[in-house]
Amino acid sequence: MIRLEYLFKQLFEFSRLPEPMYQHVAFSILFEILDVCERGDCRNWVIQEIEKQKINLESLRNHPDVQKNLLDDTLNKLNRVSRNLTAVSKLGGHMRESEWLMSLRNRFVTPGATSPMDSPSYNAWMNGSESERLQVMRNLVDPFMPLYDAIAMSLMVLREAAEPTEEVTGSSGVFEKSVGGRIYQMVRVWLPTGDRIYPEMSGNKYVVMIRFFKINKDFEQSFIKHPIQFKMALCHV
Repeated sequence: MIRLEYLFKQLFEFSRLPEPMYQHVAFSILFEILDVCERGDCRNWVIQEIEKQKINLESLRNHPDVQKNLLDDTLNKLNRVSRNLTAVSKLGGHMRESEWLMSLRNRFVTPGATSPMDSPSYNAWMNGSESERLQVMRNLVDPFMPLYDAIAMSLMVLREAAEPTEEVTGSSGVFEKSVGGRIYQMVRVWLPTGDRIYPEMSGNKYVVMIRFFKINKDFEQSFIKHPIQFKMALCHV
């Protein structure tokens, strides 16, 4: 789901911009999303994940610390996005119905194959009315919105399931935390921006291990061996 969320956020950004070069990127992302939808039944998989979340959240109803109005609101939102996604007959069907789009999709696979020489109709379309291009992009994006809304809601529930805690790596630069046999669905890490530092995580149901690396301007990566302060949240619904 996180990969699809990442693709959708890029798609929303590029598809709303008027310049043809940005809409070219939006087409590329649309075809990537279509590829994901065709590889497996992502609709039913997302719906199943939401159903699991609903069951687990409902089991918390009698917990003394649970605010029932917030719980009901979350369950109602999960029900709504699940219903909307269930109502979609076939994700990406609106694109597969277009012979021209499917031909263009094949062009995007080959580097440079969308050039004016190889794809004159595509370039003619790109040079058309800006308002028409933007409307077409909206028409292509909108049928995918039930999938995005369901993914976004499910991930929001998961991300908000845990508050971040202040942590620090050991003197060797490695962080280890015992999780007592509990299986977490997501580990979130917050780091200062601008330092080009990123985490590498591994673990099992007993321990989570995090190491931090830094990448410089020349793309060289190095393991940080001194203590690093960061925030972390272990999320489970």
